[in-house]
Amino acid sequence: MGPSKARVKPRPPRKVALVTGGGHRVGLAIANELKHRGWRVAAHYLSHLPPRGLVGFKADLATGSGADDLAEAFLARFDRLDLLVCSAAGFFASPLSQTDAAGFDELMDLNARAPLLLARALAPTLARSQGSIVNVADIGGGLVPWKGYAAYSASKAALVRITECLALELAPGVRVNAVAPGTVLWPRAYPARVRRNLTRRIPLGRVGTPLDVAQAVRYLAEATFVTGVVLPVDGGRRLSGRIA
Repeated sequence: MGPSKARVKPRPPRKVALVTGGGHRVGLAIANELKHRGWRVAAHYLSHLPPRGLVGFKADLATGSGADDLAEAFLARFDRLDLLVCSAAGFFASPLSQTDAAGFDELMDLNARAPLLLARALAPTLARSQGSIVNVADIGGGLVPWKGYAAYSASKAALVRITECLALELAPGVRVNAVAPGTVLWPRAYPARVRRNLTRRIPLGRVGTPLDVAQAVRYLAEATFVTGVVLPVDGGRRLSGRIA
């Protein structure tokens, strides 16, 4: 008999991630980090087309049907899902005197309702691969109150509680966690004086980067005994309290 041939183990299938808001800012950093680590990445977008190497899916998650539309389009292209990252979000100040129903609903619809409905639509697919969800919350609302941002803070507080509720409801098949970034990208409207003042309040002495958030997301995606956690990625800024 000739020499026996060693059995070649089949390669495990590549993990698949869907990142909402994956065409720019923090969402793009998350999508790129996962891609560089070998994941197949689908990047949802509305107006910022993802770069080559990411599979783009356009949808308006602020509409009532947007989450279901995105899930349907994704499942028509992919037969598995290992990670759902909900990064798409709206952000603007809303002092009480300027708060109205339309602005409040705009933030709640995109920041809280869309992740909840996406989880509902994709939970069975995630469960088949023992996957996870990572929601992108914020220290503002998610962990501390911010003066002048009541509507935004309410939407992120809602997302944190949604994260915790889904961690209970979807266990043990699907883990659900969140990251709560601090200052990692400045809003364009922030003047230099405000930026300096906020940076001084960060114990680690610097502003974060989108990569800091992306690495935290990847950690939660791979931490198989972690669920229901809200992980601050803020250099300690939450310890300083309000934004102003």
